[in-house]
Amino acid sequence: MIFSLVLMHIIAVGIFALKKLSLASTLVVPLPILTLLFNEYCRKRFLPIFVAYSAESLIKRDREDENDSTMTMTVFYDGLAKTYKDPALLPTLYSSNNGNLRSPLMSEA
Repeated sequence: MIFSLVLMHIIAVGIFALKKLSLASTLVVPLPILTLLFNEYCRKRFLPIFVAYSAESLIKRDREDENDSTMTMTVFYDGLAKTYKDPALLPTLYSSNNGNLRSPLMSEA
């Protein structure tokens, strides 16, 4: 899919060059580079999850938890919320010495 997208960008550059639309042709040139960078980001971000755990095993585990009679639905849904929460959305922990204006930005503690 990424190959097809990059090929489409290259074809668009060629068509714009043939039609002598130099501005459009130069504006399309960064698109294949950005596409390849986005592909690398997605590989680094999401591929390790599916290498370590297949989607099938994760779904099976969720269904087992859902059918467990000892687990109530509120506990199940709270567990799901904690499990699938993106770490970027977690609250940031700040240091306790924020009242001192002369404190260093980075501390050894």
